[in-house]
Amino acid sequence: MRAATIGDTRVRCETGGDTFGLAPRSELGAGGQATVYPVPGSPGRVAKVYHTPAPEQERKLRLMLAHRPAGASSGAGAGIFAWPLELLRDEEGGFAGLLLPRVDGKLRLFELYNPATRRDRAPLFHHGLLHRAARNLAAAFHKLHEAGFVVGDVNESNVLVGEDGRVVLIDTDSFQVRDPATNEVFRCPVGRPEFTPPELRECRFDQVDRAPEHDRFGLGVLVFQMLMEGTHPFAGRFRGEGEPPAVQERIAAGHFPYSGRPDVPLEPPRTAPPLDTLDPALRALLLRCFVDGHRDPAARPTAAEWRDALLAAEASLATCGSNEQHRYGPHLGACPWCERSRRLEGRDPFPSAGAVERGEHRPRPVPARPPRTREPAPARRPRFRGLAQVPGWKPLAPLPAALFGAALLVALLGAIAPAFPPLTLAVVTGALLFGANRTARGGSLAPWATALALVLVMVGFAGAWRTARPWPEPEHPVRYEYTRSSEPLTPVPFAFDVDAVQRKPVPENLDSIAGALADLRVAAPGHSQEPGVELVVDEDGRVDPATLAVVPADDAALLEAVRPVLLALRFQPAVRLGRPVRNQVSFVLRRAGDRVEPAFARASWVAPVRTFTERTLSDSRPSTPPAYEAPVEEPVLLNRDEVEALLQRTFPPVRRREGTEGLVTVRFLVDRSGVVAPGSIVIVDTIDDDAFAAPAAIVAARMRYQPATLDGEPVPAYVTEQLGWALYT
Repeated sequence: MRAATIGDTRVRCETGGDTFGLAPRSELGAGGQATVYPVPGSPGRVAKVYHTPAPEQERKLRLMLAHRPAGASSGAGAGIFAWPLELLRDEEGGFAGLLLPRVDGKLRLFELYNPATRRDRAPLFHHGLLHRAARNLAAAFHKLHEAGFVVGDVNESNVLVGEDGRVVLIDTDSFQVRDPATNEVFRCPVGRPEFTPPELRECRFDQVDRAPEHDRFGLGVLVFQMLMEGTHPFAGRFRGEGEPPAVQERIAAGHFPYSGRPDVPLEPPRTAPPLDTLDPALRALLLRCFVDGHRDPAARPTAAEWRDALLAAEASLATCGSNEQHRYGPHLGACPWCERSRRLEGRDPFPSAGAVERGEHRPRPVPARPPRTREPAPARRPRFRGLAQVPGWKPLAPLPAALFGAALLVALLGAIAPAFPPLTLAVVTGALLFGANRTARGGSLAPWATALALVLVMVGFAGAWRTARPWPEPEHPVRYEYTRSSEPLTPVPFAFDVDAVQRKPVPENLDSIAGALADLRVAAPGHSQEPGVELVVDEDGRVDPATLAVVPADDAALLEAVRPVLLALRFQPAVRLGRPVRNQVSFVLRRAGDRVEPAFARASWVAPVRTFTERTLSDSRPSTPPAYEAPVEEPVLLNRDEVEALLQRTFPPVRRREGTEGLVTVRFLVDRSGVVAPGSIVIVDTIDDDAFAAPAAIVAARMRYQPATLDGEPVPAYVTEQLGWALYT
């Protein structure tokens, strides 16, 4: 192999001694820990080079090379696991990375269980093949667990699937490995919350040894998604009081919406197939995994049990007489996919071979406009110049120009005056009077005057619209690219909820702040409630002054007293998906006489009035308002049509191409005039797809309400909405 460099570093194989070059611009992918390159002259292999190689990684990989499970990759192919082939060294001889088999010709798992991407990239991958892929995945987990390995970071991105249902697990160097000689454990330091079992929710992955029953929870989630058209097992319509909990909270509470328990405040989502579609044995395993396993992790089905049940369920599937691609269980009286296709207005989740051949499985194209045919121009008629053509002065000659000028002046006075100085009005008035004078003298309106008047009218209306629009400009814009639109969409500042981040903000100067607060003397309010403080911590760890608030709202004197002290708070910022983000923080100020001290325990959000919950804008049917104990009239959304149009216009282009739908829970404050305060927008839950976070904040800022009322008076109210980006509505 020819020698080359990565920057200034030569890379060579540890065992063979071959030195080869990895071109910097040829990388296949890059992550937070490593970059993957193709190997020159070896199309079946890739090189994974770590950014900061560690001795623990080298020892872990040596163990993996020495203890290969059945089905691990070899020099001839990837096998079931894309297992390390050998280690790489840099030019000084230090550990640099590893060689892995290259896996081509397969799709990522989510591209197959998502019906939109499946129709586009593998339209003949039917429900039976989904059973087979799930069975092969369970068999792969079984082989790993038998060999003493634990996946740890179970997620849909690390599974590749072929057209025949065979699977390959990639990113194997992140597996948890145990040294059989010393019993030393090399942990998996990462994980996805929606695949993490409830008993590990509060744990740091780099500080806990994982067990096979932890993998079994993630395996159950993947099997559910593969057989239920991509639906997460803990997704559903929230029917409880208060705010809809995030997926992680639902997992922690064991709120499996298909459990049939009356204490679960979730109903299955309308977009998911009925659970009865699945084989009864598979339904029993799902209940064991998510209901029994919530109380006792050992009760979760093993990978071998999933493998055997999926094999039996696939073997019993019947073929629909109307569509050979429809496979369903014999316990059903009719084909469920035919019914689902009718409900989706002909968008068949498993199109027939004939429909695929005709191209009917692809999205329906927008019909093109027919080309315009140019008709022959009619013969020109003499231009009528009105009474001004008659020799001599006529009293009605200036009337057309005067009427035209008066109309323009009325429009300009109403539209341009707020945006332009009086000089503009003088110029427009002079141009119109000049044209009227020319018309009165028997001529025509000067072309330059006409053009000037029309240009100023358009500029004036644009300036007036910009001046008079009701929403405020943001102080902290975010970067985001939008779809094509006739008008610009202005980003607005937003923050993530405290439970939507991997690491919460940590106060760094709490001792000095507590001392400064203790020196204050604040008169006690008329109520006995401990006041709560709400604020947003920026990415740099500073408090955003515009978001600082105290509840109840009648503690205005307290806010003025403590505001200078609280603005001096400094935090380690919150971290979400490996990067610092704005995050909402709330805590209580405890009183001791006329002194106050901060209590940074896990405090709940205290709203000045009741919080109004779930209203899904992607659903055309209005939700039933919940019952309230206090006589409060909830805010009513007034511009639903505009919001639904904005949801389509802000659909992230990459997610639209992938066929990925989004659902974001967002909370904000609606003031007494029905306008959303931009500084109050908080992203409660994005199900770890932050591509929809910025669009959700933009849509929320444009929402207009009939304000909440208490005893007939408008009051500010916190509102929680679920904003949905759907491919089919």
